Amino acid sequence: MNIHHLLFFCCFSAALCGGNTRLVGAQVPVFTQAEGETASLTCYQLSSSESRKFFCKNKCEAEDILINTDGNTALNGRYSIEYRSGSSGGELTVTFTNLTRSDSGRYRCGLGETLYPDSYCDFEVRVSDAPLQDGISGFSYTTTEGENITFGCDDTVYGRHKFLCKDECKKEEDILIETDGNRTRRGRYSIEYNWAGEMDVTITQVTKSDTGRYMCGYGRALSPDSSYTTSIVVIDAPTTFQPSGPFTGSFVLLVVGVPFFVLLDVFLLLYKLKKQRNLGLNTRGNADDVFMEVTFFHEVLSQSMNLS
Repeated sequence: MNIHHLLFFCCFSAALCGGNTRLVGAQVPVFTQAEGETASLTCYQLSSSESRKFFCKNKCEAEDILINTDGNTALNGRYSIEYRSGSSGGELTVTFTNLTRSDSGRYRCGLGETLYPDSYCDFEVRVSDAPLQDGISGFSYTTTEGENITFGCDDTVYGRHKFLCKDECKKEEDILIETDGNRTRRGRYSIEYNWAGEMDVTITQVTKSDTGRYMCGYGRALSPDSSYTTSIVVIDAPTTFQPSGPFTGSFVLLVVGVPFFVLLDVFLLLYKLKKQRNLGLNTRGNADDVFMEVTFFHEVLSQSMNLS
């Protein structure tokens, strides 16, 4: 089993603000690892070292609380936490040991009370039943095809030359960007040394082929002075619901620009026709009633379409 620590973001109060693998945007980040592995995530730059530390799942109600302690370390079965203070705030690392499929879900770790935290981080874990791509250990940041992602190249020491590689960065073809500038783009990949003195990496319109391990840092790519490595898994985008059935095409056309009461009349008419057919009714009087309803519906629909 591989043990791998991934520093991924920090939170102040309820705000997601970034960090190693600084994720841009308000969406809850998703991380994936295979069943049976042991891996960690670190939420850093938390607000106060004097607060209680907690780790919980789902809604963080009583039955969801995995760890709640005043100490800097705690263990509860397969879950553990470790808190460390630093010059830029506290770091809270949560560790999953021997991951199981039941560990899939949404989590929160932070400082303060579980329901009213001083600061916290939200994230989602997905546990796969098969190993991830070769060379990827620990949790991998997971995104869907077509998304843009940005992560921070932290735990590095500034240097004039900057680089971004994929895979092991041991040969020229692994190098995506190598530059002495503070902002460089090459195709869908870009690096930027920002105002906070940190380097960000962005990949736009990710595809399945972007799944893999990335290395960024300072110095020459093939012999870096300092570097940071992270891994990304790109999954298929969710499929859009496609209605099916004998009335699909005509129904979709009727819905556009048609008031609700007209649609309701359609359903009532279809229901009555179906009911009469099931009962085997075929009298002249019933047919006239149906004919009158069809005529009424046709007139109302015509007026509706003219108004729209």
